[in-house]
Amino acid sequence: MRGACVEQGERGTQLLKSIDQEAFSLLEDRTRRRMLLLLRENELSAKDIALRLGMTPQNVYHHLKKMIEADLVAEVHERRSGHLIESFYTTTADTFVYHEDDIPENDNHRFIEVLNGLNELGAGVQVSEENAVRLSELAKRKARLQRNPILTDDVCAFCGSSGYFTKFGPMDPTLLSKILQYSGIMNMSDDEFEDSLMIVRELRRQLLSMKAD
Repeated sequence: MRGACVEQGERGTQLLKSIDQEAFSLLEDRTRRRMLLLLRENELSAKDIALRLGMTPQNVYHHLKKMIEADLVAEVHERRSGHLIESFYTTTADTFVYHEDDIPENDNHRFIEVLNGLNELGAGVQVSEENAVRLSELAKRKARLQRNPILTDDVCAFCGSSGYFTKFGPMDPTLLSKILQYSGIMNMSDDEFEDSLMIVRELRRQLLSMKAD
């Protein structure tokens, strides 16, 4: 089943779409990722894809069938070519998001960088492993309330994948993070939202307590 449509592109595709583990596993294959990159930009037939990637049409059909079943690709129209009718395909979204499983991560080092960044802005906080751990735990508590993945930064500006999402096209990871954040806020119950506000207040207290004497 397709995820909720955030925005419609020029081809009628979703901007952002959640996928399940089966679909995410399909994207581990480099050939399928290359096919999706092509289909994101153009509506192509199996013959077109085969020519661009140096594959046989039969091999392309094999991959297309799997991606259609996983709702990553859809047939958009048919065109007659002589006595043959060719089907044309496109992606069902510009960006595919996967966050079905909780993947634990040790991001204390990232929060050391956060503390260093605060000092570059003149905050005057103490940079230590202890303070990084405190910030990390608060961030994880808040993310669990919002049911959001904690996105990693190993994603290029054009295309790539990380533990939680695979993207095809020029979506800024910061924009994706903001979309997921807002979605999490909307999906929280009133009690969960109040708990999240308490975490923000606690975060502020923690940050102020970290200021160097």
